[in-house]
Amino acid sequence: MSDFNVQEPISVANFIIDYGKKINKPVSNLQLQKIMYFVQGAFLEKYNQPIIDGQFSRWQYGPVLREIYTIFKYNGPSPISNVAIISDDIFKLFDKKQAQIVSESTIGSSDVFQKFKNTIYQLLNTEPWELVNLSHDQKIWSDFEDEIQSHSAPDYTNDEIEITFKNENYPWRIQ
Repeated sequence: MSDFNVQEPISVANFIIDYGKKINKPVSNLQLQKIMYFVQGAFLEKYNQPIIDGQFSRWQYGPVLREIYTIFKYNGPSPISNVAIISDDIFKLFDKKQAQIVSESTIGSSDVFQKFKNTIYQLLNTEPWELVNLSHDQKIWSDFEDEIQSHSAPDYTNDEIEITFKNENYPWRIQ
């Protein structure tokens, strides 16, 4: 195990959206999903520990965190313009606030935060469909293609993501 805090999916999504806007690389929901998956894989490969506390599903266009997809699906293929807003109110009418964004303090390590940020920077500079194709090239997606088409594929496990990433040499691999 490494010495950093696992992050909520919405915090990671909001960081990617916010950072993408800051460097003039806005993201779509499809791109957001792939960046989150490849960040998770990079952390599992390097630290044997996930950075995201979430389970990825196998979908037609690659790995997806359902809860994040649901939040941003109304953007369609357009870039996401705003980070997610959350509410403690069960009817989602009152007490709205911006969901937390990953930071050095939430991760608990300046070194790990810099590696997180650098990995995301590299992924933001990779074409979305290249990320889709790379995820499709992985056996942990392609071996389930029939089940994916019938919406019956099991979710990814962190163990299989970690093993897959240890056997790849992606340019955003954490050093």
